[in-house]
This record gives sequence, C-alpha cells and structure tokens, in this order.
Amino acid sequence: MLFLQFWKSRNKSDDTPSAVSTTAPDTCTDAALLDAVAGAIALQRLAAPLNDMGTRLKATTENGLRQVAAIGCHADAVAERADTVEGHARRQAEVAEEAAGHMVRLETRLGEVERRVGELSAAMAELLGFVATVETRTKGIGSIAHAIRDIAASTNMLALNATIEAAHAGAAGKGFGVIANEIRNLSHQTMDATARVDNQKDDIEKNVGAMVEAVRRVEGLVGRMHASMADCLEDARVARPRVEEGGLLAADLRGQSQGIVEAVGAVQESLASLHDGSATQASEALALADHARQVNETSEGQLAAVGRLRFAAHDRARRSVEELVRGEDVRGMMRPRVEAALRRALAQGLFELLYVTDAGGRQIVDNIGHVVTAYGDSGLGKDWSGRPWFRHPSGKRQTYVSDFYRSAATNAYCLTVSAPIFDAAGNLAGVLGADIDLGKLVELARADQCRQTGN
Repeated sequence: MLFLQFWKSRNKSDDTPSAVSTTAPDTCTDAALLDAVAGAIALQRLAAPLNDMGTRLKATTENGLRQVAAIGCHADAVAERADTVEGHARRQAEVAEEAAGHMVRLETRLGEVERRVGELSAAMAELLGFVATVETRTKGIGSIAHAIRDIAASTNMLALNATIEAAHAGAAGKGFGVIANEIRNLSHQTMDATARVDNQKDDIEKNVGAMVEAVRRVEGLVGRMHASMADCLEDARVARPRVEEGGLLAADLRGQSQGIVEAVGAVQESLASLHDGSATQASEALALADHARQVNETSEGQLAAVGRLRFAAHDRARRSVEELVRGEDVRGMMRPRVEAALRRALAQGLFELLYVTDAGGRQIVDNIGHVVTAYGDSGLGKDWSGRPWFRHPSGKRQTYVSDFYRSAATNAYCLTVSAPIFDAAGNLAGVLGADIDLGKLVELARADQCRQTGN
C-alpha cells in the first residue's frame, strides 16, 4: 500500500492510462516493480493451468461419479439377473434331478414291460404250437373221416349184396336180409355222420386257419412292440447319463451363479467406496478450483494495480513505438512499405501484433504479428475510430499506453501502445497500434536493467 501511494504521488498530475511519466525512474523502484510484475505474471501463469486443472479434475470427478452411479445401476441389474439366473439354475437342478428319477423309474418300467412282452411272445409261440397241433389233429380227423366214409361205402355195398343173396335164399335168408338191411341203414347213418364230420372239419379248418393267421399277426405285432420297447429302453439308457450330466451342469451353474452374486456384491461394495472417495475428490477438486480462482484473481488484481503505474517497462514500450512511427516508411503511409517496416519491427521480438490506421481510424494494412485475432481476419479496412487506443493519439496527439489486460487471442497479459503518425507537414496521417506481451516486455526491461547495472 505504501508503494502504491508512492507511485500515485509521483504520477498524481496525470492518472489516465495514456499518462507517461517524464520523471527519471528510480532504478531500485523500477527493479522492484519489474520483479513484482514478473512474479505476478508467473503466479498468474501457474494459477491459470491450476484453475483449469481443478476445473477439469472436478468435471472428471463428476463424470466419474456419474459413471460410478451408472455402473452401480448396472451392477444392481446384474445382481438382480444373477439372482434370477441362480433361481433358474436351482429350479433346473431340481427338474434335472426329478427327470433323472423319472428316467430311472422309466428304465425300470420299460425293463419290466420288456420282460412281459418276452413272456407274451413266449406264450404266443406256445399258443402257435398248440394251434399247429390242433391243425395237424384236424387234418388227422379229416383222414379218419375219409376212412370211415370208405368203410361205410364198403359196408353199404356188402349190405346190398347180402340183401340180394337173402332174396335168392328165400325164406331161409329172410333173417339174414333183415340184418343186411340194418347194416345198410347203419352204413347210411355212418355216411351221413361222416358227411357232417367233414362239414365240421372244414369249419374247424377254416377257424383254425383264421386263428393261426390272427396268432401270427399278433406274434408279428408283439415282435414289433418288443423291438420298439427295446429301442425305448436303449434310448432311456442313453438319455439317463445325459440327464444326470445336465443335473451336474445345472448344479455347477448354480454354484457359478452364486459366485457371480458374491462377486457383484463385492463390486457394489467397491463402487460404494469408490463413490465416497470420488465425492471427497470432487469436493477437494472444487476447493482446488476455488483456491486457483482466488490465486488467479489475486494475481490479476496485482497486475491491474501495477499496470496503472508507469515505470521503466512502459517507457521502453513507448520509446519503441515512437521510434517506429518516426520512420520514413511508416510516415509515407504506403501500404507495402508500411507492412515491410512493421515486419522488421516485429522481428525485434518485443511486439505481438502491429497495425496502422489512417487519420479517420480505418485500418490500411494487414495485421502484422504472431497471433490470430479474435475477429479472425487481417483487419484490413476495419474502422477503429471508436477505440480508446485510436481516439487518444488522434485527439491529443500523444502516445497512448493502456493498462494491462488479458489478450482475447492468447489469454496472456499484454498492453497496447499507440502513437500518432505525422506527415512531413506535421499533420496527423494516422495511428500505429502495437499489442505487446507483458511477460516479454518485463523480460526485456529486466535485461536492460541488468545491462545498465552490469549484473
């Protein structure tokens, strides 16, 4: 504060930004001011990335918190689905176990059915043997019936011959004729019975033939059923290990599902811990950004306060610009020669951007410099008549030195120095403006002081 009051007392006759002290600067004071400005610039350069870092860290942490929240939601969903999978696996294991039990019982029942079918097949074979025997016996009955029929025919013939002989014998053969007649009647009855036997034999043969055919069909059906039951039994035997394997796999899946549930639970705990840490980190990042902002604001305030003072650095910038406007190439106001002179001045390393307007404030050259302006073009033809850096030199015919400000193009601190351009007759021809990087200016000014003091 005492230092600021000292400089205000030295310049209280002219407090405007365009004021340029003509008093010889105190070397110690200027050195201290240069050190203060250099320190403020260094502090500001540190504060700016620190602020950006805090902002990015805060944004990254907030994004991390959002990601953690999203991962937590996904983990909850995974946990829920894992619980569902575990339930399904448990139910699948139960179903597989039940299926294995059913397969065992089915295999047992199919084996029993197979045995019964075997017994039925044996019974059918035995029945078929009996039917064959009946068929044979029936054929034998037919042979006997034929023999009886032949005997009856022969008996009938004998009875007929006996009747004839009894008739020849007369009364003596009357009794023998009666017997012959009875024999003939018996022969006729035998033949009738034989005919009925033949008819019954034919019916029996037809029925036995039908029964044999039916038994054979049943035997074929039993054989096919036996083959089908054998296939079913084989399928059951093959399927049983698969069902048991499915049960083992389901049990393993259940164990894995339980492992997933436990792992997801651990992830959720880790996410909760990470969320708490990220929340703390976000709070610390916010505090860091706030401290960086305070440092930045303090450095900006310090630079602004120092920038209102006029010391050796300002004087160096003023002299450099005034020397430039006295050159013949600039005073001639011919665009090619003016631009060439500005490029030569730019090569000295002090200036960041140089430009020239006519007496009305219209820019007559391209911007000559190392930076791209915020408005994005060469500046040729732009009207700057309303800007302080033009109005002050054109109105008061004096060099203008601005306070320090932050460049929109580079975000670094700089100042603008502008001076009137006079023609050979002493009339205002235009204004030359120069943007100067404060850090470079301080660096050159301190180098000048070192040369002057021999340090």
